[in-house]
Amino acid sequence: MILAEKPTTADFRQTFGKKEPQPILKLKKFGIMALLTEKNNELHFVLTKRAAHVRQPGDICFPGGHQEKGENLKQTALRETEEEIGIPAEQIQILGKSNFMLTVYGGLIQPYIGFVSYDHYKNLTCQKEEVAEVFTVPISFFMEQKPEVHYMYWRADMTVPFPYERIENGREYGFREYEVPELFYSYNGKTIWGLTAQIIDHIITTLQNEKTEQK
Repeated sequence: MILAEKPTTADFRQTFGKKEPQPILKLKKFGIMALLTEKNNELHFVLTKRAAHVRQPGDICFPGGHQEKGENLKQTALRETEEEIGIPAEQIQILGKSNFMLTVYGGLIQPYIGFVSYDHYKNLTCQKEEVAEVFTVPISFFMEQKPEVHYMYWRADMTVPFPYERIENGREYGFREYEVPELFYSYNGKTIWGLTAQIIDHIITTLQNEKTEQK
């Protein structure tokens, strides 16, 4: 769009003065449910194992998925939870939400923290096309067990066509290599890693820090 007149400071103030910042790049938005239940007088996370024939098969994750038109991310998390493991929104008490995550794949992931009674948890029904298994892990496990930390590396692929000649120093520009920490938990033969492990670690660390500050 070409402006009809030269902009003034008043134009900038009117446009940006009260603007709520959003990411410049268009992100895919996801809402997930970090779901809790109480089992044997102890809080547990409710986790799912992805079915063998879906994307990222066998991964351990929370219920959740891509935001659909017309819904906010809390509604996304609740809808996906019902679709994946059959627990309707009215049976989930939303306790809050944690910080969101921005992924290297151009995604924004907002975790909500919810609670479902164990009676309702026991009556859940898996969407077998997406979910192979649902299980729980006690919160105390994550509070006592620090995750392993391993690293993945991301770098520019010089074999892909790109106008390097238009950049000072071209291929020798000094493109950064990104070191991305990946967290791993092992519980009863299951590996919990990636975004799920990052979210769990953040929730547990935030909870522990809050309790420490209150003392």
